[in-house]
Amino acid sequence: MSMKIGILNVTGYGGVELARILARHPEAEITSVTGRSEAGKRLGEIFPHLASLNLTVEKEIGGSVDVVFSALPHRASAEACLPFLKAGVRVIDLSADFRLRDVKEYEEWYGVRHPCPDYLEVAVYGLTELYRRPIAAASLVANPGCFPTSAILALAPALKAGIIEPDIIVDSKSGVSGAGRTLSITTHFSEVNENVSAYSLEGHRHLPEITQELRPLAGGASLKVTFLPHLIPMTRGILSSCYAPLRERALPDDERAIKEVRGIYQEFYRGEPFVKLAEAPPQTKHTLGAPIV
Repeated sequence: MSMKIGILNVTGYGGVELARILARHPEAEITSVTGRSEAGKRLGEIFPHLASLNLTVEKEIGGSVDVVFSALPHRASAEACLPFLKAGVRVIDLSADFRLRDVKEYEEWYGVRHPCPDYLEVAVYGLTELYRRPIAAASLVANPGCFPTSAILALAPALKAGIIEPDIIVDSKSGVSGAGRTLSITTHFSEVNENVSAYSLEGHRHLPEITQELRPLAGGASLKVTFLPHLIPMTRGILSSCYAPLRERALPDDERAIKEVRGIYQEFYRGEPFVKLAEAPPQTKHTLGAPIV
C-alpha cells in the first residue's frame, strides 16, 4: 500500500529533486504539492518531467497525507511543519530547522528565533547510515545538510575505529545549485564560470552540524573541525576532501595500512546502498543521477 505524500515548496531545487525521486518510489504516492509563487499552475507546466504526476501546485497541502516533506527555507519550514506535527503527521524536514539539538546554537548560527524549539528533542537526524533504526520510528526526521553529509560519511568510520586524531580539516567544493533558485550576483553565470572561490571564511552554518554528529564517534575526545567550502563552476554536486593525522601505531607502518583502512570502511558501510567505496579517486560525475530507487 502506497503512502500519501505531501511536499511543501516543490518548486525549489530540493523540492523538485525530492518529487523526482518519490515519483519513482513504489511505496510513495505524491498527492499534494505547494509552491508560494507558482500556486495554481500545473506542476507539469513548471517541470515538464513531472507532468505524469498530474498535480496542481497549491498554496497549502490539500487532503489527508501520511507524510509531509518540507523543502522550505529555515524558520519558514519549522513554522509550516508545526501544524502537521501537532496533528500527528510524520514530517521529514529538508531545512536546517531540526538538525541541531541545541536551540542556542541554532539561533546563533542561523540568526533567527526557533519557532518550535520543543521539537528539537523529538527530531532524529536523518543520516540513515548512522541512525537507520531511530529514523524508522521517528515522527520528525531532520534531513542532513549537504556538506555535513559528505563530511560525516567520509570521517565516521575512521573516527569510530580510532585510527585518526580528532583534529580534522574538511575542504569542500560545491556546485552552484546548492545556493538555491533565488537570483544572486554571486551565483550569476558570468561570476561563477571559470572561477573558484572560498566563502564563509568566518564560519559556515554547517560546521556545528558536522561537529555535533562527529563528536560521539570520537569516543569522548575533544573534537576540532576546520571547515572551508568553495564554490566551483558546476551545476550540482559536492566533493569533500577530509584530512586528519593518523593515530600513532593505530595502523601498520607499511602497505598493509591501506588494506586495513579499506576494510574498516567496507565493514562500516556493509549493506548501505547509497555509499560506494571507490577504487580510484572519486569524481562528482560518478554520482550523477543518484540516488536510484
